[in-house]
Amino acid sequence: MVVDQNIFSLFVSICFVCFTVLVAFLLYRFLHIRNETVRKLIHITVSNWVFILVYGFDNIGYALLGPIMFIFINTVFVYGGFGRYLGMGDRKRDNGLIYFPITLLILTLSYYKGIIRECDVILGVLAMGYGDGLAALIGSRIGKHKYNAFGANKSYEGSFVMFVTTLIIALLLGYSIPVSLIVAVVATILESITPLGLDNLTVPIMTALIGVISC
Repeated sequence: MVVDQNIFSLFVSICFVCFTVLVAFLLYRFLHIRNETVRKLIHITVSNWVFILVYGFDNIGYALLGPIMFIFINTVFVYGGFGRYLGMGDRKRDNGLIYFPITLLILTLSYYKGIIRECDVILGVLAMGYGDGLAALIGSRIGKHKYNAFGANKSYEGSFVMFVTTLIIALLLGYSIPVSLIVAVVATILESITPLGLDNLTVPIMTALIGVISC
């Protein structure tokens, strides 16, 4: 029996995210990896779902099911108190777990409606996933020079990692050097000044839009 490509991709999506969360739980529970590290590892890993989106689906209905399901699941996770099993408890920050699949929903819809291109979707999602994730992980380790942005403690080292990571992603996706620099600067600024986890919305959406405008 031949399995429909979209059904298979949806199944892989669910397995991929569930496996990611399971590994994160094991790291936190048994290896005692600190909760912020676990949070960002999930953040980085799940962002790779964008490749399943652009290469695995060819039907908008199936493609949208993944983000819709995870908006619901993450909402239950955050407001049902299940975040404690991964050491999470700051509800304002944990809302970022809900904002990210909302962003995926918006970008997926925009992609299938022809508003943004494949490379723009990938740019937006990976800029947030890898850029923000690595900025937090590396910044927390080596960040010695701090600054405060709307109540959030940031480091110049972390922001530099955000800039370089986004710049590399944009260049690898084929954007010109000037456009890549603009994307990296905007993503870094938005990640720094957007409070309460809302950068999970602002960074990917704005970087994707810059990609479109640059055409």
